[in-house]
Amino acid sequence: MSGDLNQAKILRNKVNRAASKLKYNFYQTQIAAMHESGSHDWWKHMKTIMGLKTNGKSCTQGLAKKTTDGDCGLLANTMNAFFVSVSDHLPRLNKSHKVFDVNEELPDQYVISVCTTFKALESVKANKATGPDNIPAWVLRNYANVLNSLREGVLPMEWKMANVIPLPKTSPPVSIEKDIRPISLTPIAANVFESIIMKWVDETIEGEIDAKQFGGISGTSTTDVLVELVHMWYKATDKLNSYVRVVMLDFSKAFDLINHHLLLDKLQSYGLPAHVLRWMATFLLDIAQRVKIGNEYSHSGHPSGGVPQGTLSGPKCFLVYINDLRTTVPLYKYVDDSTLFEICDRNDVSAIQESVDIAARWTEQNDMKLNSEKSKEIIISFAQDGNFRSTIPNIKIDGRDIAQVCHAKLLGVTISQDLTWNKHVDVCEKGW
Repeated sequence: MSGDLNQAKILRNKVNRAASKLKYNFYQTQIAAMHESGSHDWWKHMKTIMGLKTNGKSCTQGLAKKTTDGDCGLLANTMNAFFVSVSDHLPRLNKSHKVFDVNEELPDQYVISVCTTFKALESVKANKATGPDNIPAWVLRNYANVLNSLREGVLPMEWKMANVIPLPKTSPPVSIEKDIRPISLTPIAANVFESIIMKWVDETIEGEIDAKQFGGISGTSTTDVLVELVHMWYKATDKLNSYVRVVMLDFSKAFDLINHHLLLDKLQSYGLPAHVLRWMATFLLDIAQRVKIGNEYSHSGHPSGGVPQGTLSGPKCFLVYINDLRTTVPLYKYVDDSTLFEICDRNDVSAIQESVDIAARWTEQNDMKLNSEKSKEIIISFAQDGNFRSTIPNIKIDGRDIAQVCHAKLLGVTISQDLTWNKHVDVCEKGW
């Protein structure tokens, strides 16, 4: 019997050594070299290793089955018609807006030199997908000296066309309205010019942006806002009888409902140079889009409002648009993710509903919408008696209760009502 046991141990050790050697070889051949690659290539390679799908063909299969013979062209037209219709109620921008009336000469500091253009073009990745104009970056390098649209305030119509790539929020997507996020690919020439314009916008609005806005700000990230929020919540709940009401607001179609007239007024209020402002107005004037699925394109459509997701200017414009949204309790923003909270005492009356009402009025005045179904509240407390949560009245948005939940996702991290991380770890495990 002892001989069998010794033999088993020897065989076990051989298997363990062989397994360790295989793991080492696999790491050296498949993983080690990935340290030098970019995040895009890293994730693509990891998905291949794990056997996950890396192509986007299946992203619309559930929706395509609803069309005649799975016709991707018909589906693309259906999608684009919906995306464009979201902003139908907004006033369409035209040249009667005051920002188009610019009579002054372009200041020297806003003249874009060939050198500046070349530097911007050099930052464009060689494998960057071309936009609707199908012009690759190398062509633009050879004709950098013709990019003078800032002085003239005129943009080629091709620069205003975007190819919209439908990305699924769920797998498989079932509803165009709820399960698809439109991401826009615009011409590289427009991207290059945007990068130059956005630097001037940044210089103008620097110092004016809400200190609690972390999105689209150089040197900040989701980690910064999450660490700051969780630290404050931990600190607050250490006190006896204290709890924190956290409301995560959800804006419906946030990027698609930006009123161009209001956006230009807000940009002008920050003192943006007239020629830069006119260029942005011209960029928004008669913007067009078409949905691409596989090799099929929809007919082009012209939305009345909104800024394209996936562009350089989109998040910056939204940041300016939402900058004047302030509440009486702390409100933290990461582009369109808005989280407000109140530190409460069980013996006091909560005032957070007042701040939610302020946010609701702001959205109405700015032609946006709060989604009461997707907005959530978490009541954070370490109290052993958790029943007190049931005595706290629900927050209301437009007369509708928003759900009080035990946990919710905030900027990709699952936050629980007791600030433990078990639920987040479970979510991460399922993802792998």
